[in-house]
Amino acid sequence: MERHKQIVTKNRTIKDLNPSRYWYLRSKLQSKAAYGTVDKGLFFIGYPRSGHSVLGALLDAHPEVVLSHELDAMAFLDAGFSKRQLVQMIINRSRQFAKAGNQWMGYSYKVPGGYQGRTHQLKLVGDKRGGTTTKWFKQSPKLFDKLKAMFPDTLFIHMYRNPFDSITTSFFRSQKRRGIDFDQTDLYRKADHFFDHARVIHQFEEQALFDFHSIRAEFFLEHPKEVLRSLLNRFSVEVSDDYLDNCTSILFRKPPKRRNELELWDRKTIDYVFQRMEETSYFSGYTFED
Repeated sequence: MERHKQIVTKNRTIKDLNPSRYWYLRSKLQSKAAYGTVDKGLFFIGYPRSGHSVLGALLDAHPEVVLSHELDAMAFLDAGFSKRQLVQMIINRSRQFAKAGNQWMGYSYKVPGGYQGRTHQLKLVGDKRGGTTTKWFKQSPKLFDKLKAMFPDTLFIHMYRNPFDSITTSFFRSQKRRGIDFDQTDLYRKADHFFDHARVIHQFEEQALFDFHSIRAEFFLEHPKEVLRSLLNRFSVEVSDDYLDNCTSILFRKPPKRRNELELWDRKTIDYVFQRMEETSYFSGYTFED
């Protein structure tokens, strides 16, 4: 069973599991009829390295919310999981992440006094996976009709930061994962990948199948209590001062400026990013220097 847990946490879909019946039978046995009454969902769509993990962890710390970390809920929908099975998988993943100490990519997302990995009264469920959700919409948009039928009251969060930092962070992590030195061609490739995602997200927003909310990571870090209160109140979930204080205690004041660590940025690559930034309104006002 440990091998299967590892597979799910390494950005691979249900189709990669062998046998996939393992997860099907496990979720079926653990399902509870009460989960079928949950009709509120909160999911992310966006890009890797854009701040989803910390916001997802804070929401999961609320006693009436279970928000899984990197489950890839759309993959389970694609595999034919029922609503109760999907909710159970969300709960399972939240518990797994809590048992692992809420550690991810070298950071701790453990909220003091939080309900991560457990719940007091379940009112809202969701999944933090953002970048893969964008890919699912591009290749299988009909899956989102299925999600809508399961959770009629659903909000999608589009969280993003300065594109230069997102692209740089993705560049460094891909380079480290492959164990080779990237060059400027790879930087252009990462920029194209980022803005191709943005174009798909804009199409998702225009479709208007779900309530959609864009959040700049910089604004969230400046006003975390305001953002958390607004998101949870939207689902009629009460927010205590203690919960908000505990959440803000683990936050950085500002997102790191990884762009300053990459020497490949020059006038030509910077201008190329500015050019692509104009394709949507999301990135208005961002500069390389800010």
